[in-house]
Amino acid sequence: MPRKPTHTPRPTEIVMDELGEELTPWDLDKHLKGCLAGYQTNPDFGTAVYFALEALSGIAHDGEVRAATGKLDHDQLDADWTIAPTTDLPVPWLWICTLAEAWSRYKKDGGPLGHAFGLEGGQGKDRVTDKLAQMLDERVIAHWIWSRVQDARDAGRKVRIEDVVQEAAEKFDKSDYSIRRAWQRFAPLERLRHPD
Repeated sequence: MPRKPTHTPRPTEIVMDELGEELTPWDLDKHLKGCLAGYQTNPDFGTAVYFALEALSGIAHDGEVRAATGKLDHDQLDADWTIAPTTDLPVPWLWICTLAEAWSRYKKDGGPLGHAFGLEGGQGKDRVTDKLAQMLDERVIAHWIWSRVQDARDAGRKVRIEDVVQEAAEKFDKSDYSIRRAWQRFAPLERLRHPD
């Protein structure tokens, strides 16, 4: 039997593992807002589909978390589906419209599903999912750098961004060039999110 290739954790996974469930309990509203913010970073059709699928994935995860923590009524539970298949769940209209449009394109034009959904890049282009995964990882790296700098400043220590960039390069197993690029791209967003 062939062995599965080892999975190298993405920066988003590393940060989430560090935070742990106890420190940051699952929050569906934050997840949905994050999907909307991700779409607004690069508002095109493929990005909308990507985040629509991510939003639905988050809604499903929320149902699993609520079921596992006893936050659902007994009549909402289902042995096979976790939640009874007829249970109503919140799905933002943006994502419903996006997926409906993608499905209509697929039925009308045919071809590969990834192309109709705007997720495949076509000849010579990167897949949308690859570009967005890189963007999300860069966003997480920039947030991590910002947090490290703020923690040092709050503790009254001086810190140089370049030192934190080197630390991030080791932590996330990326080149310092990749870390600087992430910081340059998303530092302005961090400054907007955390005005002094």
